[in-house]
Amino acid sequence: MPIVTSQPRTVIRSKKQPLAGITSRTDDLEGVPQTRWQGGGDGDGIAGYDINQPVARSGVNNGWLYVGNGWAANRIPITLDGGFVDRYNCAVGVWVNVLYSGAFVGLQVWNPNGWHIIAETYPWVTGGGYKQISMSGLNLQGYSGTIYLQVIFGNSNGVKTWVRFDDMSIACTNPY
Repeated sequence: MPIVTSQPRTVIRSKKQPLAGITSRTDDLEGVPQTRWQGGGDGDGIAGYDINQPVARSGVNNGWLYVGNGWAANRIPITLDGGFVDRYNCAVGVWVNVLYSGAFVGLQVWNPNGWHIIAETYPWVTGGGYKQISMSGLNLQGYSGTIYLQVIFGNSNGVKTWVRFDDMSIACTNPY
C-alpha cells in the first residue's frame, strides 16, 4: 500500500520484504534415545540415559556422562539436506547440569566425512541446575548430508563426576 505524505506531494511505495525464517531441530531425548543417540567413552567414562525420571530439563528423559579418569560423549546425527536450505548463520546448543561444583563441558559439531571437527567450545559450567552451552554464527554452507552434534566431558582428577544433558538443538537462519 502506498504511503502518501502531504506537501510536497510525494508518493513513497512500500515494498513488502519477506522475513527471514528459522529452520531448527531439537532432540529432547524423549521416547527411546538409544535409537538416535550414540554414546561412548574411554577410561572409566560412560554415557547413558535417565528414562522416565524427574531429573530432565524438559520431559522425563535426559542423557548423562559419567567420568573420573577418561572421557565420555554422546552425539546425535542431524541431516542437513531437505530442510536446512541456507546454512550460513547457524547456532547449536545443549543444556547441561554438572552434578559437582563445576566442570569444563564440551559442545562439538562434527563432519563425519573424515571425522573433522567443524566447531567446538569447552566452557566452564558451574553446578546447580541446567545451563546452556551454545555456539552461534556457524557457516555450514560447505556441508551437506549428515553432521553430528556432540556433548563431551573429560576428567583426569579421579573425582567421579556426573554431567546430565538435555535438549540438543540446531537452528539456521534463512535469509528469505
